[in-house]
Amino acid sequence: MFRKKRINFGSAGWFLLPYFLVYFLFFFLPAISILPMSFTEWSIIGTPKFVGFANFKSIFSNRFFVQALSNTFVYTILVTVILTVLGLLLAILLNQKLRGRVIARTIIIMPYVISSAVAGILWKWMFERNFGIINTYLQQMGLPLVGWLSDPQIALYSIIIVNIWWSVGFNTVTFLAAIQGIPDELYQAARVDGASSFQCFKYITIPQLKPIILYITVLCAANSFQMFDEAYVLTQGGPLGSTTTLVYQIYTEAFKSFRIGYSSALSVITCAIIILITLFQMKINKGENA
Repeated sequence: MFRKKRINFGSAGWFLLPYFLVYFLFFFLPAISILPMSFTEWSIIGTPKFVGFANFKSIFSNRFFVQALSNTFVYTILVTVILTVLGLLLAILLNQKLRGRVIARTIIIMPYVISSAVAGILWKWMFERNFGIINTYLQQMGLPLVGWLSDPQIALYSIIIVNIWWSVGFNTVTFLAAIQGIPDELYQAARVDGASSFQCFKYITIPQLKPIILYITVLCAANSFQMFDEAYVLTQGGPLGSTTTLVYQIYTEAFKSFRIGYSSALSVITCAIIILITLFQMKINKGENA
């Protein structure tokens, strides 16, 4: 009996080995090599030159970095808050015994099936100033045309709309599964004691969903901080850098300016910020549960 289990485990290990090899060669090793590369000056051609902390000093004194960092934080905060709250509200609504709720669940999750790049292409056509479907409807209603992607004051919020439309379905389904896992006996006991629907939500639903809420917020924050596809497809970081994020700046420095050392230092800083945000969120949740 035990021997059979060992054989099965060994077989599973052989099946998993190709995945771990690919991950080690194409993800882990490149990620580790970024750290020593961040202390060098290298433009792909020639030999990397060690410059110490010069790249980091240059980054923190660069106004474009400050703008990209600001854009990233605004984007991350808004997307994380809206996706978490909206996903929870939609999950509660879809958990009710309403007609057509199965169809509604399917419609909500459908955008997440396509890639974020495809979603960006679709919305770029819809946001087009002169021929886009949104401005066409606005024009028919006698309203002025909006530069959804060409106005520096609006472009970042347009990308936020795209991201929410694309990913809210995942959050909704995750919350819905968690809500349906809450024992119904808790609600029945609360109603016997005279609790209202809001009190049931506040004292039963929210406490039971705390682990899922933490998971969703951490996932949304980490993914939002690494936003690239939407900015690349919709605006190329413009107009006037209003949609340039840290990851997009890493891309431009590495593959347009060929400043490999500088972009590696940016990557290290971005990774450190993501880790700090995750630890901060986990500490807050741990403090609330203590």
